[in-house]
Amino acid sequence: MATRRAAGIACRAMCVSTLVACSSASDVTTTPLTPTSPSVTGLAASSVTATTIAGTAYGSSTRLRVTWTPPSAITASSYAVRWTDQVTNTTGSTTTTATAITLTDLKAATLYTITVIACSAVPCPEVTSASVAATTPGEVWMLQGTGASVAGLTRIVPDGNVKLHVSRYGIDAPAPLAGRLVMYYGPLQANAKGLAVGVTTTAATAATSASYLSFTSHAGTSGLLFPATASALVKSVNTGQGVPLTAAMGGKIRLFFEAGDNANKTRILSVDSQDGYLGLDFNSGPSTTCSTAADYSTGGGCAPTVVIGVEGDAVAPNARIANARQHKIIYPTQTDWRWDGAPGTPMVFTTDAVASCTTFQQNHGYAVWNGSAWVVQYDASGCPKLFKSVQAAHPLHLGGVRYKLYYGDPSDATGKVSTSPLPFLGPKKLIYADGAFTGDKTRVDFEDWEGVTAGRVLTFLWPDGTALNATARGYIDDFSIVAPTADLALQVFYVAITDGSVVPFSAAAILINP
Repeated sequence: MATRRAAGIACRAMCVSTLVACSSASDVTTTPLTPTSPSVTGLAASSVTATTIAGTAYGSSTRLRVTWTPPSAITASSYAVRWTDQVTNTTGSTTTTATAITLTDLKAATLYTITVIACSAVPCPEVTSASVAATTPGEVWMLQGTGASVAGLTRIVPDGNVKLHVSRYGIDAPAPLAGRLVMYYGPLQANAKGLAVGVTTTAATAATSASYLSFTSHAGTSGLLFPATASALVKSVNTGQGVPLTAAMGGKIRLFFEAGDNANKTRILSVDSQDGYLGLDFNSGPSTTCSTAADYSTGGGCAPTVVIGVEGDAVAPNARIANARQHKIIYPTQTDWRWDGAPGTPMVFTTDAVASCTTFQQNHGYAVWNGSAWVVQYDASGCPKLFKSVQAAHPLHLGGVRYKLYYGDPSDATGKVSTSPLPFLGPKKLIYADGAFTGDKTRVDFEDWEGVTAGRVLTFLWPDGTALNATARGYIDDFSIVAPTADLALQVFYVAITDGSVVPFSAAAILINP
């Protein structure tokens, strides 16, 4: 039964993935389905214009306007409206007395079947229904700055390079951090190699772009640096994610970071801040940086905890995983900027190719916090459960137990500059999860995510409104998606970007059609 269900979902996902995402408000594909008489007539679904850029109207990626004419054969007292997405067969419903309704919180670039039932009694008889099929527009992200090249993009932190991740503080955070953003990133300075810290200077507000697009660098005086001599676990420090913890967990920042050792093995480690939520000092000793082998060794000021170990490790080992790299804990939620350590919190992390499990070089494993440790999920064959051909994945909470996951698809090398040594991540894509889909409905397990075959391709615009081509969008590297004000009306895509020749730097794009 489970196999047939999975096959059906995969089939629908493949079908939807071939659809062309709508780019303007007038492009929504609407297909009336055969109604049952007596029923409403003239049933139609259309996009809701979110904005107009350079003369092009872009429809909302999460809303559809549904209209109809009352039936002539009966007197309808109300209408039941139901919608089903054709990727996972997930349904929603509502009731209205009007002859038009705007559906909200839909998935982007997704085919929906919408049914309207004219109700003349309670319960509402099914024979008075009509249906229509429509596809929501895809997400469109506009880079910030001027012109139509990387040269004109706004640099959100002067020395920003790759390995970036942005976290937000809630408005109830202690002063002066309330409402601000903190970014852990790789700086350009050779003498600050590792993770630096950048912080915005004012609380984020939608009306002031500088409040979420301008970070002050603390490189050199804070952060985690490469030690001159490697410790047992740390030779290099790569992508990091700062997670604010609740007061019950210490009221501080837990910095999860990727570290490589002398044997070229990479693991995910963590270290806690010594300055509460400020997140600038992770050294319990006199230094405000972590920079020596002694710092990272047992008993040192920055002695790390192993979060995701690799096969053969004595601490937190994971079978068939040779390296655990770039990672994201699926936090914060839109309702709380702090993590309370409750069991069920998931993490995605990069793995290499896993023999007999995947032939792709870039994949993402899936681990779930059990209250005391991160437990990597495996399938019945002993393979780690993997998002295959996925790089630099980043989640965003949508409310309840619903999430979306952004990632690069490195299997698509269209547009790659053959002479460039810089990473090319291919098109950026998007899938969704709903914890109510399978198993424990209060949390998101691997099976609650759509398959990557359902990945919707994102559209990126230059600041002048022209679209990025395959080359330009493929050279968007590490990224972090945040709702700076905890309102999904403003979503920001913080990116490391290059054109294949310039050194990657930190920039940002804004979702113009939420």
